[in-house]
Amino acid sequence: MSSFAARCLALAGLVTLAAPALAAPQPSAEVASRQLVEAVTCKRHLTPAQFAALAKALKATELQAYGPLSDGEYALTTPLLVLGQPVNRLHLYDGANGEDGIDSYTAYFTTAGIEQIAALAGTPRNAAGDYTREVGRHDLSVRQDDGQTSIDCSYDLR
Repeated sequence: MSSFAARCLALAGLVTLAAPALAAPQPSAEVASRQLVEAVTCKRHLTPAQFAALAKALKATELQAYGPLSDGEYALTTPLLVLGQPVNRLHLYDGANGEDGIDSYTAYFTTAGIEQIAALAGTPRNAAGDYTREVGRHDLSVRQDDGQTSIDCSYDLR
């Protein structure tokens, strides 16, 4: 092998080793905020890993680390505005970690009530008394848990 060819192969090996360092930069807080809002309102389907990375881009405090066997939960230091209302916590459920295979993303509102969020989301109360509506193959739900209103999107149900 010529010395030129050997140098080219060595250079190619160095480029291959450096490739992970050239990965896409972390999104801006503005981009991360927009995409997280779209995920919890059924407008953008993210993978659980993408959702976790976007939450981390907002410098959220990880209450429960996302991993191969756990969901992720994040407390926001700066509230995120969802439907014009402040959100202080996000949760992701990775369907691959459970039995149902359904990914879902939840935002917890700081002060807004269930009727207010349901109205802003265009989600009327159904016959069962729940605030859930179909958005394509997904379900958008507004709930009240432990006195805190939440909105979530469950993906690929149909």
